[in-house]
Amino acid sequence: MPDSNQGVNHIISTNPMSYHAYWALVNMRRDLRELWAHRELLITLTRREIIARYKQTFFGLGWSLMQPILQTIVYTIAFSLVLKTPSAEGIPYPIFVFANLTLWTYFSTTTINAMNSLRANTALITKVAFPREIIPISTILSGLFDFIVTFVVLLIFNFFYGFLPNIKYLYIPLILLVEIFFILDLALVLSVFTVVRRDLTYIVTFLITLYMFLTPVFFSINALPKALQEFYFVNPMGSIIDAFKNVVFYNYEPRWYSLLIASIILLLLFIPCYKFFKRADKNFADVL
Repeated sequence: MPDSNQGVNHIISTNPMSYHAYWALVNMRRDLRELWAHRELLITLTRREIIARYKQTFFGLGWSLMQPILQTIVYTIAFSLVLKTPSAEGIPYPIFVFANLTLWTYFSTTTINAMNSLRANTALITKVAFPREIIPISTILSGLFDFIVTFVVLLIFNFFYGFLPNIKYLYIPLILLVEIFFILDLALVLSVFTVVRRDLTYIVTFLITLYMFLTPVFFSINALPKALQEFYFVNPMGSIIDAFKNVVFYNYEPRWYSLLIASIILLLLFIPCYKFFKRADKNFADVL
């Protein structure tokens, strides 16, 4: 009976690049199976992150709302009242900015928390054997709790302004999934570097702030010249925020071409990011 792997062995023996690609996929499949086998640990750590975040705090859930609300007030005064920046057509500026900040705050806060998550869990990493990627992933999932709280407040604000939920809201989980992949790609790489260089957090925080001004958070894409609008659709957060705005305010479908391009790029980047993390995680216990 012929060997079932004979064809594969012939291909990889005649093409070294195919050999490395084949075993890279095999190893990734094994790692992802191991990650799935530890899904209960992932759920436990996610729950622990949520509880620890609000335990013994005076305002409790109010902390997850304070940042986007205060930013909305500041940007409304600075850009709408002072600079007269136009928002999207038919959307009052305060809820336009608050809706964008609902997604942006989840991205910025969770990225910073995830990149520092390995150092925050040093005792667990040095004493227990488990897939280390569970730690940044649990941080990303726990951040969804803050997003949901802020999103509920957005629904209340929208109700008073006459923007009611519609059937297109079914696309929101898909839009959020694209954002999660973006954060995950960043977290897998940045968390490794943060283990060695803690001050990287300050650099990334500054870069994320700069990135916000390159993303249509407090201004509409339609306010830009046509030549620049296409650039913002290449920007992952630009595509994500634009899709979210179309669903929440206009009852439109997302711009599928821009969201699809962002999704393909982020999925392709996930492979080298995950391989980089798995190659480095063998040394975490020695460095932390």
